[in-house]
Amino acid sequence: MLAAAGAMWAWQQSTRPTDRPTVGLMTSLPIYWPEGADMVTMIDGSGELPWVRRTLEQNYKIMPLDALAADGGHGGEPPLAGLRRLLIVQPRGLSPQDNAALDAWVRGGGHLLFALDPMLTGQYAVPLGDPRHPVTVGLIPPVIGRWGLAMQYHELQPLTVQMVDYGSGTLPVALAGELIARDPPYGATPDDLAARGDCRVLGNGIAAQCRLGAGRVTIVADAALFELVRPIGDAEQQMNDLVAFGLE
Repeated sequence: MLAAAGAMWAWQQSTRPTDRPTVGLMTSLPIYWPEGADMVTMIDGSGELPWVRRTLEQNYKIMPLDALAADGGHGGEPPLAGLRRLLIVQPRGLSPQDNAALDAWVRGGGHLLFALDPMLTGQYAVPLGDPRHPVTVGLIPPVIGRWGLAMQYHELQPLTVQMVDYGSGTLPVALAGELIARDPPYGATPDDLAARGDCRVLGNGIAAQCRLGAGRVTIVADAALFELVRPIGDAEQQMNDLVAFGLE
């Protein structure tokens, strides 16, 4: 679906202010189009857009992405070419090529905000098993370990929404993960050690931020804010604060 959205992206942006920076978006959540949107909805723009998209588009142009690596052997510009900011929220999974492309892009100066939830808590009309359903259990890509981080999940935590402070704002979280600094594995090569980022864990593990080469990665171990059907309380401000913290 994001591929179809990307095909219409340039046309949609032609009617909007041009001074907003562009953010690439990769996600399995219904935050760019409404849940269950069909091709007709995407083409004619009918229906209310998700609040996350409306909030982001106040400050950014959003470019939907299905992949991060170039389609090997088929030419064309790499998806991340020309981008400085990238938002990944509960993706469907990153291929080995995507992992490598993401690592290189960040080290070259990209700013990445990656929300990865070990257990989604939102309610969706699309049934489990439908390819449009969000990825319920976050898939931790190998590149996060390469950067020197790991995520753990405490299965016995209560199913309640909590407000947590990550240092530059607060977030609602539910069944969140915990990010920890990962020791180098036994037998790590000099290249493995050099690939590790300069990372700091934030908010008792709800987030982490790493410097990598000329770029920066911000990882959040929950996606409850992005799962909200509508903005509740300070959700819009929380979204703006988080995105600014991760991408600017």
